[in-house]
Amino acid sequence: MKIVLFGAGGFIGSHLVEHLAARAEHDIVAVDVSDDKLAGIPPTAYRFHRADIRSDRDLVDELIAEADLVVDLVAYANPSIYVEAPLEVVDLNFVANLDIVERCVRHRRRLIQYSSCEVYGKFSGREGDRVDEEADLVYGPVSKHRWIYASAKQLLERIIHAHGLAGQLEFTILRPFNFIGPRLDYLVPPGTRGGPRVFAHFMSALLSGGPLQLVDGGTARRSFLHIADATAAFQAVLDDPDGSRNAIFNVGNPDNDTSIRGLAEVMLDVYWELTGEEPTSELVTVAAEDFYGAGYDDDGRLPPDITRLSALGWKPQRDLRTTVRETMAYYLGEHAAGRLSVPALPVR
Repeated sequence: MKIVLFGAGGFIGSHLVEHLAARAEHDIVAVDVSDDKLAGIPPTAYRFHRADIRSDRDLVDELIAEADLVVDLVAYANPSIYVEAPLEVVDLNFVANLDIVERCVRHRRRLIQYSSCEVYGKFSGREGDRVDEEADLVYGPVSKHRWIYASAKQLLERIIHAHGLAGQLEFTILRPFNFIGPRLDYLVPPGTRGGPRVFAHFMSALLSGGPLQLVDGGTARRSFLHIADATAAFQAVLDDPDGSRNAIFNVGNPDNDTSIRGLAEVMLDVYWELTGEEPTSELVTVAAEDFYGAGYDDDGRLPPDITRLSALGWKPQRDLRTTVRETMAYYLGEHAAGRLSVPALPVR
């Protein structure tokens, strides 16, 4: 089977390419603006096209026409960008991705679309509840641009689903819940406001001795999934095209649910375990508006119900501490080898 992956050079995409290359069962075509995260994967195991889906549309159309399966991972996945550049988020996450969907419809190609748990918006529920794929999707006000990412993802899902209902598209939608692992994000100067996802912020702080900044005290909750378990979920979908046809799946580990403060505490403890050194970083509370900007908003976020995906034979294997430890070990190893460093704040 010929599989084309758009966004293959990102965090999730690079792991999918690595996984598929190791199995050597398919013809793999990887497309992205950068292949930095693909370094180390034998280049003979896949074909890479350096391209932007927004400008290289003839190539996109050609690759989709030649493919048996299209995997779309292209997105801005950074809360700071949602607030600072909302129109760019819509342009990439909805407009450009819609073009891929329409080409899949035109060429009658199966699509696996990576969406986001952000589509659930302001999760409502009680302690102990889990959110399933049929939950209501409720967002904050228009003035809170954090929700523009979720809105773009949701609208794309709705159009994909409508095409499926009309018999025009065979699809699977995956909603990731906070994947972490090697190659997740870039490091930032200590004390940086905004920027990458929370794990990279905390890792930067631990490597530099800077503060672990807890937005609004770190009370928001997330359910973290090891990228290896996430890749296994993709394979489960790939192996069962009938069971995953025109379906939406949560991809997460409800047992790895913790507050952001809880994540920071685990990372402090694991840092000591892995290095033998007591971390010098301190937990510091910062207001959400100061960290992200005036358009930020948040939610408590329920852990995922994974009943649907479990029916395909998939089950997450790694608990929270293992997930954090293996991800941190990668960063510490890269840092010790000189391949990864924490940049300094610019001198003003």
